Amino acid sequence: MTADDQIPAATSPTRVVAGRFRLGPRRGSSIDAALFEAFDEELQRPVVVKLVHPDTSARPDVQAEFRAKMELAGALHHPNISVAHSWGTTDWNGHRVLFVVSEQLTGGSVRDMLDRGRTLSPSQALLLGLDACKALDVLHRKGLIHGDIRPGTLVFGDDRRLRVLDPGLSEVLAIADDNVHRSNDLAKYASPEQAQNQPITSKSDVYSLCLTLFETLTGTVPFVGDSTVATLQNRIDRLLPVSADLGALASVLERAGRPDPADRYTAAEFGRALVQAAERLPRPEPLPILVNSLFGADTSAAGDMTDPTGVLRMPPLPEREGIEPVQAPPSADGATPAVFPAPVLADSHLDDHPETALPSVGPVLAAPVSAPTGVAVAAAEDGVDPHDEFPEHPPTPGRFRRWLILLLVLLAIAGGVLAWYSARPEMRTVPPLANMEQGVALNAVAGDFQGVLAQESSETVAAGHVIRTDPATGTELKKDSAITLFVSTGPAPRVVPELAGLTVADASQQLRDLGLVVEVGDPVFDEKVAKDVVLRWTVPDSPALVAGGTVTKGTAVRLIASAGPEPRSVPDVVGTTLQAARAALAKAQLVLAQGEGVYDAKVPRGRAVSQTPAPGSSADRGSKVTVVFSRGHAPVKIPAITETTPAQVRAKLKAAGFVFAGSKGDPSLPFIGLTVGGKPAKTGQEFPFHTKVVAVYTAATPAP
Repeated sequence: MTADDQIPAATSPTRVVAGRFRLGPRRGSSIDAALFEAFDEELQRPVVVKLVHPDTSARPDVQAEFRAKMELAGALHHPNISVAHSWGTTDWNGHRVLFVVSEQLTGGSVRDMLDRGRTLSPSQALLLGLDACKALDVLHRKGLIHGDIRPGTLVFGDDRRLRVLDPGLSEVLAIADDNVHRSNDLAKYASPEQAQNQPITSKSDVYSLCLTLFETLTGTVPFVGDSTVATLQNRIDRLLPVSADLGALASVLERAGRPDPADRYTAAEFGRALVQAAERLPRPEPLPILVNSLFGADTSAAGDMTDPTGVLRMPPLPEREGIEPVQAPPSADGATPAVFPAPVLADSHLDDHPETALPSVGPVLAAPVSAPTGVAVAAAEDGVDPHDEFPEHPPTPGRFRRWLILLLVLLAIAGGVLAWYSARPEMRTVPPLANMEQGVALNAVAGDFQGVLAQESSETVAAGHVIRTDPATGTELKKDSAITLFVSTGPAPRVVPELAGLTVADASQQLRDLGLVVEVGDPVFDEKVAKDVVLRWTVPDSPALVAGGTVTKGTAVRLIASAGPEPRSVPDVVGTTLQAARAALAKAQLVLAQGEGVYDAKVPRGRAVSQTPAPGSSADRGSKVTVVFSRGHAPVKIPAITETTPAQVRAKLKAAGFVFAGSKGDPSLPFIGLTVGGKPAKTGQEFPFHTKVVAVYTAATPAP
């Protein structure tokens, strides 16, 4: 069978959602939603449509929460998260219901494996849990909580990769209804905080995933009681009964399943713990995935080539007893149109409300309308036949005759106007559709125009909402004309520039101008790059991304800046000469700055007395270290000499810091004064320490 044979006929009497998703058989239902296989007629691909119950959809709080969560979920692009192609509201027999369109996955669910009696080895369960943790970590970092993690919401694609179903929608339904108290099956995977009617958190998802992995390993779910209430009560304040037979997974599951959320892993921590446990487990066997188990058995023969992305074959819908097929009348050429059975949604949850059930829909037939070609004129009231050229009694001209002619003219004009009006095309005005959700906008133009979708990025309009139309709002067009709805794909991707070599301030400004989030990491020392200059950068969500790569608006970019060269330890140069101190500092890549010398009686002249910074402290490479050198002893002053004997003069000079260099003249004669270098030295005059001083006395008179 070719791909064309799988495309449903355009005249198939099935229900179409949002003007493009043709519903097929119902594949399941829950408390609040019904699941249908469907076909996207615009992109020619099979999809899955989930319709929320009208009573739930009508609640304003659910509608607001739905819009907020689905906008976040629609922006997610992760290999382990089911893709939400479209969402919005649609008419359902006079009611507005919420809908979500997701990718069709044909690899079966974890529930399918368990129902076939299959359990997993610890290595296989670890692989399953690791993929689920990746998906949950992305959801949680984007501000979403799943709220319904269980084997039935973990599904495989035909590529054998795990996806988490219904991101965003599950949280909305979990908030809208206390599902865990309605179904014991849902309660089996609820967290202790859900059991106590507390708000769900991201760690509630971790607990539910832990129970799911436990079931894949053992075939049973712990804490299950005879009723929903018993099941929920059994897990409050109780530890998960993990067996040591699970090997390296035992301690990981024990922490993930703790009753207090504060003691549990986050999704990221759970994933890292699984990676560490993998080192102590054997290589896993392939998972026992049953391809196509979710949407029917795989009927392809062995060796046949199949296209997993091919279009959906819409099987004929079964007739319900007592309902006749709908047949269109014969066409103008005598051919008999095809007969289509009236669609029936058997056992649909929506059947609980007869007023919202799908009707039996047949083809709509419109009778042709022909415009009038003229006006029939009645016989004149005066009894004259206008077709009788020769009347027996010729009419008498007068006022009545003139009025009759005027009336006939007016009737002819009216007939022409009526003919023109009937023949002219029916016109419609393009309504305002800007900022409407895609599905709502298509429903708004249905019946008047043919909506054609085109995608376009927008900085101001949320993804999945209409930016503008072509023709513009207010334009009059023929009925059933095509109008293009430009739907936002969200902000355009941002090209990340090269940031290395820029200052942190300049790089941060460039990122903010692009609508990206700046994260500044801890700086690192670098001998070549100046302080506060970007050494490297990373995108935490895409570690392999390089300059020129693209990211979405709001993505975080982490900058790693240079802290400059590593600080140097200042060497001790006190007591060394100028030359030695300069050499020691240069070796540490520091610069000597000579301070003003000081007198120091204890440090020899020319030796370092002190330094700043102190020895052992840190200093930036190339910074200055100020060293002060000794100028020796301070100058001394000539003392006053009152006692003049050589011994007394010697003692006085020595006490003052001078060196007595002897006397000149006769010491027995009167004392004249002191000389330094042959020149008189006065009391109080300053000289260098240990200057030599000579005492001068009167010279002896030679004998006659």
